[in-house]
Amino acid sequence: SPGTELGEILNQRAKPGDGPPRPFGYGNAGVVREVGRGVEEFQVGQRAACMGAGCALHATHAVVPRNLVVPIPDELSFDEAAFAHLAATALWAVRRAQIEFGAHVAVFGLGLVGQIAAQFARASGAHVAGFDPVPQRRDTAAECGADLCLNPTTPNVETAAREFTRAYGFDAAIMAFGGD
Repeated sequence: SPGTELGEILNQRAKPGDGPPRPFGYGNAGVVREVGRGVEEFQVGQRAACMGAGCALHATHAVVPRNLVVPIPDELSFDEAAFAHLAATALWAVRRAQIEFGAHVAVFGLGLVGQIAAQFARASGAHVAGFDPVPQRRDTAAECGADLCLNPTTPNVETAAREFTRAYGFDAAIMAFGGD
C-alpha cells in the first residue's frame, strides 16, 4: 500500500533511529520455495499470493502461514496477485457493513483501499460519498462511480453530506485511512 509504506518511510526519515527498524509490507506474491510440515495444499514452485502484516513482507523471501496464502491463477501476473489483498480488505469492509441497495455510504480515505471499497459499495447498489483531502483521489473516485466526493476539511462538508443523504444520515461508514 503506497499510503502506508510512504507514510512510514517519511516518518523514519524525519526521525532516524526513533525506535527499532520495522520491516515493510503486508502483501506479496512469488513462488513457493519451501513448505512446512503437514502443508499439502501448496507445492514447491507454485505461484502464490500472500497477505498479513509481519509475514507477507516486501522482501525477497518471506515465511507466511498457509491460511494467509492463495494460489495465483495462470492468467494473473505477480503484480495483479499482490494487489489482491487490498481488494480483499475493501470487500470485507463492505460486507461487514452489510450495505444494502439504496443505502447511503460514506468512505473516508480514498487511497487504494478506499477507492476499491467505494466501488464495491456502489456495485452493491449504494449511494457513495467519498471523503479525502487529496483532489486527485476525489477525482479518481468520481470517475469510478462515487456519487459525491468531498474534501473533509472544507467548511460546509457537513451541510453537503446532510443534503446528499436527504437529512437521514449515512447508513454505513468505511474508514479507509490510518492516523487521526
